[in-house]
Amino acid sequence: MPRGAVKKFSTASNTIRKMVATADKFGNAGIKNQQLTTFEIFDILPLIPGTTLNFFQNVNTRQFPFTNIQENRLQVGESMVIKRIWFTLVTEFDGGIIDVQTLDQAGLAKYYLSQFSWSNDNSRVLKDLSLTNQMPEFNRKGWSESNNVFHLETDITIQPLIRFVCSLQLPAGAPVLNTFIGCHAGGVGTLLSPKGVY
Repeated sequence: MPRGAVKKFSTASNTIRKMVATADKFGNAGIKNQQLTTFEIFDILPLIPGTTLNFFQNVNTRQFPFTNIQENRLQVGESMVIKRIWFTLVTEFDGGIIDVQTLDQAGLAKYYLSQFSWSNDNSRVLKDLSLTNQMPEFNRKGWSESNNVFHLETDITIQPLIRFVCSLQLPAGAPVLNTFIGCHAGGVGTLLSPKGVY
């Protein structure tokens, strides 16, 4: 490298480095030997205006397609860095899901005034962020009129076997029949890989 040059690392490298460094602090040095992957977790709850919903808590009482995890913690060998969070409106009819939309598409834009917090093992790591961060007008990475994904400013990790909850406070309003709201978190993660990585 030329003298005085600054070595630049990609965002992905920084994310992986954060995930491994945090795992090391928890005494989990084996994370760096696991299979890297793109990770998403989600949980869908009934939309009840004026309440606080705790996503991922008691997730064992729900089944796919209302969630894609069985516990509110990752398994041995699994870890995750949350890069993006988004909330969806889900319409159910006669026991089946018939639509998945953004808040705007569902005609429920007032719920952008909801606010959420994220806790790992009772330690709050995101506090009182409004869903207006998802709106394309206020979303720093909302490059289209319909991009409703909130890209976090910091890398938040989820470590294996550490319980996590996303709490969403909803404004008051009239009941919304057959409507659920889903919390989705996506990013980079690891999967247990006892035989090697690919």
